[in-house]
Amino acid sequence: MKDRLCFAHHSVPAVGMCNQCHRPYCAACRVETPLGVFCTFECSGKYAAFKAKWKEPKLRTPWFAAFVSGVVLLAALALGAVWAGHRFLGIGALEKFDLIGRLLK
Repeated sequence: MKDRLCFAHHSVPAVGMCNQCHRPYCAACRVETPLGVFCTFECSGKYAAFKAKWKEPKLRTPWFAAFVSGVVLLAALALGAVWAGHRFLGIGALEKFDLIGRLLK
């Protein structure tokens, strides 16, 4: 740190780097908290807010909603395959399952 100067006092050598913004600070600017050492109280507050938000539990989607979404997606893909098979490939056995073709008539 001997070659760095304080961000606020441009002629004073720095004694450390801020945990939040990584700016060099001198002994007069040093703010020590339980979360670490910072250059200003503003940086210590920003870091505390970040840590509080980072440790919040993340909401998880219930497995049932994901399961229902998957079933609906598979059903839509199956209906599209039946429609394409009947319409473009001429597979007559799929005619009774072609709900999309019936809706488009």
